[in-house]
Amino acid sequence: MTFSHFLTITVLVCLVYPLSASDISLGEMESLKALRESLSQRRDIIPSWFVLGISPCNWTGVKCDGLLITELDLSWTVSPLNLPFPRHIGELRSLKNLNLSHCALTGEIYPDFWDLENLEILDLSFNQLTGMLPPSIAKLKYLRQLVLDDNNFSGSLPSTIGQVTQLRELSLQSNSFSGNLPLELGNLQQLLALDISNNKFFGNLPSSLGNLSRLLYFSARQNKFTGILFPEIGKLTKLSILDLAWNPLTGPIPSAIANLKGLSKLDLQNCRFTGNVPEELSLLSNLTYLNLAQNDFDGELPSSIGRMVNLVYLIAPSSGLSGTIPSQLGNCKKLKIINLSFNSLSGHLPNGLAGLESINSILLDSNQLSGPVPEWISNWKQVVSIVLSQNLFTGPLPPLNLPLLSLLDVSANKLSGELSVEICNAQSLTTLLLSHNNLSGSINGIFMDCLNLVDLVLSDNNISGEMPAYLGDLQLITLELSKNKFSGTIPDQLWESETLMEILLSDNFFEGRISNAIAKVSTLQRLQLDNNLFEGNIPSSIGKLKNLTNLSLHGNKLTGEIPLELFECTKLISLDLGANRLTGPIPKSISQLKLLDNLVLSDNLFSGPIPQEMCSGFQKVPLPDSEYVQHYGRLDLSHNELEGPIPASIKQCIVVAELLLQGNKLNGSIPEEISVLINLTLLDLSFNSLSGSLVPQLFSMRHLQGLVLSHNQISGYIPDNIGLEMPSLAKLDLSYNRLIGPLPPSVFNSRSLTYLDVSMNSLSGSLCVEYASISALLVLNASYNQFSGTLDDSISHLTSLSVLDLHKNRFSGSLPMSLSTLDALTYLDLSVNHFQNSLPCNICNIEGLTLANFTNSFSSHIPESCSMAKPCLLDQQFPSRHEYPSSPLVSRASVFGVAVGVTFISLVLLICLLRWRMLRRDGINNNSANDMLVMTPESGSSDGLLVKKTRDPLSINIATFEHPLLRIKAADILSATENFSKSYIIGDGGFGTVYKAFLPEGRIIAVKRLNGGHLHGEREFLAEMETIGKVKHENLVSLLGYCVFGDERFLIYEYMENGSLDFWLRNEADAVEALDWHTRFKICLGSARGLAFLHHGFVPHIIHRDIKSSNILLDVNFEPRVSDFGLARIISACESHVSTILAGTFGYIPPEYGQTMVATTKGDVYSFGVVMLELITGRSPTGQADVEGGNLVGWVRWMVAKGREHEVLDPYISGSATSTDQMLRVLAVARLCAHDDPWKRPTMLEVVKLLKQAKV
Repeated sequence: MTFSHFLTITVLVCLVYPLSASDISLGEMESLKALRESLSQRRDIIPSWFVLGISPCNWTGVKCDGLLITELDLSWTVSPLNLPFPRHIGELRSLKNLNLSHCALTGEIYPDFWDLENLEILDLSFNQLTGMLPPSIAKLKYLRQLVLDDNNFSGSLPSTIGQVTQLRELSLQSNSFSGNLPLELGNLQQLLALDISNNKFFGNLPSSLGNLSRLLYFSARQNKFTGILFPEIGKLTKLSILDLAWNPLTGPIPSAIANLKGLSKLDLQNCRFTGNVPEELSLLSNLTYLNLAQNDFDGELPSSIGRMVNLVYLIAPSSGLSGTIPSQLGNCKKLKIINLSFNSLSGHLPNGLAGLESINSILLDSNQLSGPVPEWISNWKQVVSIVLSQNLFTGPLPPLNLPLLSLLDVSANKLSGELSVEICNAQSLTTLLLSHNNLSGSINGIFMDCLNLVDLVLSDNNISGEMPAYLGDLQLITLELSKNKFSGTIPDQLWESETLMEILLSDNFFEGRISNAIAKVSTLQRLQLDNNLFEGNIPSSIGKLKNLTNLSLHGNKLTGEIPLELFECTKLISLDLGANRLTGPIPKSISQLKLLDNLVLSDNLFSGPIPQEMCSGFQKVPLPDSEYVQHYGRLDLSHNELEGPIPASIKQCIVVAELLLQGNKLNGSIPEEISVLINLTLLDLSFNSLSGSLVPQLFSMRHLQGLVLSHNQISGYIPDNIGLEMPSLAKLDLSYNRLIGPLPPSVFNSRSLTYLDVSMNSLSGSLCVEYASISALLVLNASYNQFSGTLDDSISHLTSLSVLDLHKNRFSGSLPMSLSTLDALTYLDLSVNHFQNSLPCNICNIEGLTLANFTNSFSSHIPESCSMAKPCLLDQQFPSRHEYPSSPLVSRASVFGVAVGVTFISLVLLICLLRWRMLRRDGINNNSANDMLVMTPESGSSDGLLVKKTRDPLSINIATFEHPLLRIKAADILSATENFSKSYIIGDGGFGTVYKAFLPEGRIIAVKRLNGGHLHGEREFLAEMETIGKVKHENLVSLLGYCVFGDERFLIYEYMENGSLDFWLRNEADAVEALDWHTRFKICLGSARGLAFLHHGFVPHIIHRDIKSSNILLDVNFEPRVSDFGLARIISACESHVSTILAGTFGYIPPEYGQTMVATTKGDVYSFGVVMLELITGRSPTGQADVEGGNLVGWVRWMVAKGREHEVLDPYISGSATSTDQMLRVLAVARLCAHDDPWKRPTMLEVVKLLKQAKV
C-alpha cells in the first residue's frame, strides 16, 4: 500500500469516527467493525454500536486502553443474540476481559479464538456452545478466570489445562464433559475456586488435586466419580466449601479430612461412603453445614460431634446410622436443623439435647428411638417443627411450652396415657399428628386454647368419651378422630365451623341422629362417619354442603330413603351409604351427580329397578383424559332387593372399573352393552336370577380381571373365545348355572388365570389342559358336572395348583402319576368318579396337603406297598357292604367319615376367608417369606383362597380375582443380579439401590433393594406396600411385587427401557434427536397426569415429596411414568404432612420447606414446575451462577424480568414458530407452578388443564 492510499483511508476514518483515530489501532477497528456487521441482524439489542459518530471505545460493553481494545462485554444485552459464536472476536488480540455470558451463542468456538494470548478473564457461561476444549488453551498463559458454565461442551479436559498456571477460578459446571480428570489440574496452584459439578466425569478423583493448596471452593457434585476419596485432600487446608454429593464414591471418609480446618460446608450426600462416620470430622470446628444423607455408614454418630460448636445444619437421613444419639450433640448450640430420619437409631433422646436453644427443626422419624418424649423439649424456644413419628416412644406426651412450634408429629409410636391441656402452651401450633398410638382418656378441654390449630389427627388410639363442642370453635381444617372409642352424639357446634374441610370420625361408637345442623359447615369437602352407630334418616339438609366431594356413612343403622336433597351436592366424587338399613328405590335424581366415580349402596334394603339414570355420573373423572387401570370407578349395588333387568344404559358408566350387582333379584339376560365398559376390571353378577346365554362380548374385555356369574340360571354353551382375548382375567366363576357342552380348551391359555370355578353345571366332554399355559392357576373346581374321559399327564402343567376339585363327574381310566408332582396342592377331591387301576402312591404324601378325597372313585384297591398319609379318604379305609352286610354301623361310619371330611374342609376354607379379610382390613400381613418372592396382584377382592403350604408362606395375601402371582426364589434374585453385582445397578434412591434383573424365563424387572432392615425397615416396607400396591395409573410406575427375606426388603417394579428423564436431558448423546419438543411435551403432560392422580385421583391422597427428572422414567415409547413412591405418605384433606427428608433434592425444593418442614401437594407442584423448566430449557435445576441462589427457577425469573423469555428455550428444539409458541405457553405454566407463594400455585388438576390448553 502506498503512502497516499494510507493517507486517504486515514482521512475517511477521521470523517466517520472523529474521536477514534487517536484511540484505536486500524487493525482492531476493522475487526470490531466486522464483528458489528456479523451482529447487524440484532442491532436492536446493541443500538449504540450502530449510531454514527460514536467511537467504538464508547460502544456499550467496549473498553479501550489507548489504541487497544481490552474489554468486550455483551452479557448486559436485554435479549439474547441467538447467533453462532462470532468469528471476528478471535482477531481482537489485545482483549484482556471477554464476557459473552447469557448471549445464547451456539456452535463451536473457532480455533483461532484460543490465540487471544492476553486474555485474563473469559466468561462464556449460559450459552449453547458445543465442542471440546482444545489443547491450545495452554496459550492463554495470563488467564485468571475461566467460566464455561451451562453450555454443551463435551469430551475430556485436555492435559494442557495444567499449563494455564495463573488460573484463580475454573468453573465448568453443567456441561457434558466426560472422562478422567487430568492429573495436570494439580499444577494450577493459584486456583481458588474449582467447580466441575453436573458433568459426566468418571474415574477416581486424582490425588494431584491435593496440590491446590490455595483452593477455597471445590465442587464435583453430580458426576460419576468412583473409588475412594483421595487422602491428599487433607492438603487443601484453606478449603471453605467441599461438595462431592451425588457421586458413587466408596470406602470410608479419609481421616485426613480433619486437616480442613477452614471448612464451613461439607456436602457428601448420596455417595456410597462406608465405615464409621469418622471421629476426625469433629476437628472441623468452623463447619456450619454437614450433609451425610444417603450413604452406607455403619455404626453410631460419634460423640465427638459435640466439638463442632459452629454447626448449624446436620443432615444425615437414610445414612445407615445406628446406636444412640450422642448426648454431646447438645454442645452444638448453634444447630438449627437436625435431620436424622430413616436410620436405625435407638435408645432415649439424650438429655444433652435440651440445650439446643437455637434449634428450628428436628426430624428423627423412622428410627427405633424409645423411652418417653422428654419434658425438656420445652427448652427449644425457637423450634418450629418436631418430627418423631414411626419410633418406639412410650409414655404420655409432655407439656409443650414452645411459643413458635407449628408442627408436631409423634404418630406411629407407643405413646400412652391422657393428653394434657398444656399441649396448647405451644400457641403457634397448627399441625398436631398423634395417630397410631395408645393414647387414652378424653379430650374434653384439651385443645380449647389451641387457637391456631389447623390439623388435628388423633386416629388409631384408645381415646374415649364424647366429642367436645369446642372443636367447632377452633380454626380446624382437618379433624381426624377415626378408630378410637368416642361415643355419644356429635355436638351441633361442630357443624358451625367456618373452616373445616375434612371430618373423619369412622370406626367409633358415635350414636344418635345426624343433625340437620350439618348444613352449616359449608366448607366441608370430606365427611367420613362410617362404622359407627348412627341411626334414623339421613338429614335432608346435607344437600346444602355444596363443596362436599367425599361422603361415607357406611356401616351404621341409618334407615329411610335417600333424601333427594343429597343429590344437590353436585361436587360429590365418592358416595358410600353401604351396610345400613336404607329402603326405597334408588332415586332417579342420582343423575345430578355428574362427577361421581365411586358409589356404594351395598348391603341395604333398596328395591325396585336399577334406574336408567344411574350412569349420568361415571362419565367424567376429576383427572382429565385419564384411563384408570384399576381401583377407580366403583359401582356397588350388591346385596339389596333390586329387581328387573340390568339396564342397557349401564354402558354409559364408562369409567366404572368395578361393577358389583351380586345378591339381588335381577332377572333377564346379561346385556351385551356391558362389554362397552372397557375399563371394567371386576364384574360380579352372582346370586341373582339372570338367564339366557353367556354374551360372547364379555370374553373380549381385555382389562377384566374378575368375572363372577355364579348362582344364576344362565344356560347354553361357554363361548369358544374364552381365554383368548382376556389377558388380564384372573378369576372366572361360572358355577351354579345351567351351562352345557364342553369347557373350551382355550380357557387354559389365559396366563393370568388363578381361579376357575365351573362347578354345579352340566358341562360334558373331556377336561383338556394339554396346551395349558396357566401355570399360575391356584384353584380349579369342575365338580358336579358330566365331564368324562381320562386325566392325562398334562394336568402337571398346572404347577401352582392349590385346590383341585373334580368330584361328582364321570372321569375314568388311570390317574396320572404326574399328579403327585403338584407339590403346591392343599386340597384334592376326585371322589365319585370312575377311575380304574391303582391310586399312585405319592399323591397323599404331598407335603402340605390338607385333605385328599377319593371315595367312590377307584375300582381297585390301594397297593399294600403304599404308605398313605392321614388326610386321604378312601373306599378301602372302611369295611365294604359285602364284608359287613348286616351291620348298620358300617354305612353310618362311612357317612360320618365323609361328613367329617367335608366339615373339616369347610372350616379350613372359612378360616382362610376370615383370616384373609382381617388382614386385608388391617393392611398388614405379618407373615414373612423366608425363601420366596411373591409378585403382588394389582387389585383387591373380598374372596378368600387356600394359600400355599406353610413351609413356603406368601409375603402377601392373595385375592382370588387378581393378576397371577409370580413366585421367584431368593436364590433366583441373587442369580439374576449376580449377587447384587454393581454392574446391574441402574439407579439409587433414598430408600435403596435399584438393580436390573433378568428372570429365567427372559422377563426383565427392576429390583429395589431397600436400605437397612430391622423394625424401621419393615415399617417403611409395609408403608410403601399400603400406598404403591394400590395405586395404578398409566403414568405411574407399577409395583409388581415385594419380598421380605430376613432383614432384607425388596420391591419389584416394571423395568423402564429408556431409563430416567434426567439421563436423557443431560447424559445421552442422542437426547436432542430423541427428545424433540413433541416428545418433551408428551412427557410433561403425562407426568402431570400421573402426579395429579396421586394428589386427586386416589383416596386418601398422596404426596410424592421428591418429584425430579430422575424420578420420571420412560418406557420404550418415551411414555412417562412417575416413580419412587418411597417417600410418599397418606395425607389429609388439608394436604399436608411432614417431609421425611429435609434436604430432598437440591434445585427442586420449594422455598417454604426450609422453615416449615411440611410436605404438601403444593410443594410437589413447585418441584414439578422445576421439571417443566428442565424440559423447556434443557438446563440443570442448579448451577445457574449467582442468580437467586444459583437455581434454574431464579435464572428463568431473571431472564423473564429482562424480557428475554426466548433465551430460556432450549435452542435445539425451538426451531419452528409453532414449537416456540407452545414452549412459551408451557413456560408460563411452569412459572406458575414455581411461584414462591404456595397458595398461588395451581393444583395438579389445574396444571393438566393448562397444559392441554397450551397444546392447542
